[in-house]
Amino acid sequence: MGFLDFLFDQDKKEERKYVKLEKTLTNMYVQPSERAYTIEQLRDLRTPEAAIVLLKRFGESAPNTTVDLEEKERVYDVLVELGAETSFSVVEIVREHLRRVDENVNWPLKVLSDLLTRDGFVAFLAELLHDCSPEYKQNPEKKQELILRAHEVQSDALAAELVRFLDDMNETVRFLAVEAVIGQANPKDAVEPLAALLAREESLRIVQRLAAAFNREQEWKIPEALRADVAEALPEEFGIHAQGHIYKHRR
Repeated sequence: MGFLDFLFDQDKKEERKYVKLEKTLTNMYVQPSERAYTIEQLRDLRTPEAAIVLLKRFGESAPNTTVDLEEKERVYDVLVELGAETSFSVVEIVREHLRRVDENVNWPLKVLSDLLTRDGFVAFLAELLHDCSPEYKQNPEKKQELILRAHEVQSDALAAELVRFLDDMNETVRFLAVEAVIGQANPKDAVEPLAALLAREESLRIVQRLAAAFNREQEWKIPEALRADVAEALPEEFGIHAQGHIYKHRR
């Protein structure tokens, strides 16, 4: 056997090792102790390949929800540990993972939030939101999770991206976007798109939420061109002043 053949065989052996570890880690029907042991094996390897395999665990759900949570928490702890102590970039591995997947993004985002500065995390969250479209998507889970996370982090950069999802085809995404936009540091900057949504929205819970927000924030005025449509869309307990303020009828 030549030296190059030896190197090739070693590479194949390494590849098979990670394939075997991944199969165990993502098999929800093996004993939890086997998966727990696999997590520790991957931790001890301390390689980029090990981090990639560990991320796969976030995409599976064990039948026992307590065990599932414990395992995911351990994987999260290990990835944060590797990100703080290893020479390779766990951050870049997690970023690339999040760019590719369409679901199960909550735990990887949690890892990044611990490894990045606040500004770094906000910038990447804005990037992920920018790459999502308000067009119809069969599985909108990623958008929903990103919007929920953006709701927790107030930022003008995020607010600009969130406004796009007021036009999303999915009603739940629109509702979450409304909550997130209203919860930003400067929601008054989004008054016009919020008013435009109120004028055309058919979902009662979104209309109720928007009407309550405009009623609470009396400095928010409905643009004149939208007032007739908004007046028609408002629930019966709300009205609109001639100046554009929304008020709640006294009982």
